[in-house]
Order: sequence, then C-alpha cells, then structure tokens
Amino acid sequence: MTKKLIDQLERTRIGESLLDVGGGIGAIQWWFLNHGGKQTFAVDASSGYLQLAEEHAAKNNFKESTHFMMGDFTDKGEELPIVNHVTLDKVICCYPDFEAILRLACSKANKTVSLSYPMDGFIADVVRGLGVLLIKFSGNPFKPYIHRVASVRALFVKNGFELKEGALSFPWHVETYVKR
Repeated sequence: MTKKLIDQLERTRIGESLLDVGGGIGAIQWWFLNHGGKQTFAVDASSGYLQLAEEHAAKNNFKESTHFMMGDFTDKGEELPIVNHVTLDKVICCYPDFEAILRLACSKANKTVSLSYPMDGFIADVVRGLGVLLIKFSGNPFKPYIHRVASVRALFVKNGFELKEGALSFPWHVETYVKR
C-alpha cells in the first residue's frame, strides 16, 4: 500500500516540502528526500516510531531536512507549516473523526494530499467487526474505523481538491487529490 501511495506521489512531482501524518518510521519521507524533496515534517502518536525515524535521519544526513513532532495531528496543526504535499498512509482508519483530520490536511497542503484508507460496505463492516472482537479479546485498546468512501471524497471536493489518481489495493483505497 505504501508503495502505491509513493508511486502516486512520484507521478505528481509537485513541490519540495512534505508533511507525513502518522508516518511511523518515515518510509515516505525517506523516499521523498531521496527523490528531490527538500523538507519533510512528520507527526506521529508513537514515540518509538519517531525515535527510529530520528535515528535514521541522523545516520543518513537528513537531520537538517526533517522535522518530527509527537502527538495528535489535529492538536499539533497550528504548529505545522503549509507544505506542497500531505500524506496520510493508513491513518484515517485509526481516527474516529476523519473529517477533522482531513480538513486540517487540506488546509496544510498547497498542492496535493495523498492517502490510503479502507474500503467501505458490508464486507468491510463484517471484517472490521471480527477484527474489533479479536483486538478486544487480546486486551489491546486499539479500535479501527471504516469511514464511508463517498464521505471522504466529498470532503476533499468541499475543501477545494479534486481526485487526480486513485487505485484499489484490496481492501484499501489509495488516492491523490490536487488543489483546484
């Protein structure tokens, strides 16, 4: 999935700055910087992932080009700059208020937003329900969310973006939106 998102980002070839929301260890950031990007910003709720990303940046001479922030993107938004491209790879499926996170992503992107998120519909709801039960029985507090595809797409249109490219990598949608 991340590879498909990177493929779309590569075809976009827009800009020098990237904000990676929930980027974990930084795979998208490293690709971006190795392919002509100048600055990346990352927000993640996992201190462990951010520590690994910071270590990688230091080892690979990206320290001056990367900026890391721990926390919830919707809480940290005011501290982040406007960038050319925002990515949210497998993020809104972990967030109950997809509208807030996507509105903020749209406000931080002056060119494009790329994301991956799960399909919706009956099968997705059944799989999610089974997943929630397994997660609950394991004692893990994580709760996955499936947001309606039509609602996700409508939010981008409402915020001045149009779909540039989309792909399905079962069971995920991978989409890139361009600012109009």
